[in-house]
Amino acid sequence: MRRLAPMLVLVTPLLLAGCGASQSKPTAQDDAAWDQAMMAGRDSFDLGRYTVAVSQYRKAANLALVRDDGAAVAEAGYDLAVSQLAANMPAEALKTAQATRQAVQLRGTQDMSSLDLVEAASHYRLDHYAQAIPLAEQAMHSSDTGVAARAALVLGLAADAQGEQSALQAASVYLSGLKQPLSMAQQADKAEIQARVLRLSNPALAGQQAEEAANLRQSAGAYHDMARALALAARIAASQGDQARAHALWARAAQSAAAQSGSLNRMDAQTLVNGSLTKGNATPPADDARTWLRNAGDTVIRPFAEADGAR
Repeated sequence: MRRLAPMLVLVTPLLLAGCGASQSKPTAQDDAAWDQAMMAGRDSFDLGRYTVAVSQYRKAANLALVRDDGAAVAEAGYDLAVSQLAANMPAEALKTAQATRQAVQLRGTQDMSSLDLVEAASHYRLDHYAQAIPLAEQAMHSSDTGVAARAALVLGLAADAQGEQSALQAASVYLSGLKQPLSMAQQADKAEIQARVLRLSNPALAGQQAEEAANLRQSAGAYHDMARALALAARIAASQGDQARAHALWARAAQSAAAQSGSLNRMDAQTLVNGSLTKGNATPPADDARTWLRNAGDTVIRPFAEADGAR
């Protein structure tokens, strides 16, 4: 079966971009019920029906337990956790990743790097930065370059939030050393982490890198990650005393995040843990838009809302 692509982060919010979907080894193809549940989960995920995907992958994970198949448990549990993150359910994703790890360990040794990654991303989304860092560091040593590159982004985001400069630098070094040519998402990850490394020592260049990351995210349709990069550029502009530019960037980030959260919006979105563009309404953490709006000054956050005066 085809496993969901290794995560982005985000993304923050991880949200969360950039590595292609991996192909896992076939497991018990004669188990039609398991195959059907996994395929239904994948189809639902690709359509942005994340809660349906969660239901299907949960069914598949339980069927894997029925037949005591560790590889199937690992695959279905990982995909379930990714779907929960895409549905903005990081606490549930964390529980799923941990439960999957325990179930797999009972059935023998397996590569846990994908679970390290989804667990790190879940911790990051829950603001558990100290817990996210060591898990992302472990995943960054994966033999799967897609997993490792995504882990470097999660590591950089968590390290920056935690003030762990050595870990932030390690993430930047890894992303800078990726073999060319880089995907658009990898270019954006590299630019964003470099901006975080440079924002104190060279804020002018850091601001350019943050806006480059935002532009690349926009081109890739990774709008949640784009909003995060815009907010980073706003912080850097504010640190340089350019309040007008900072306010504009904060407002753009807030409006994008609010529009992504709107119940009437069904747009292309990319989450912290999904490596390829999907159709759906991936909802950023609820406080992003409000936090960024406070920094933006007098800005209408939902200019096209039906209700008058919606902010």
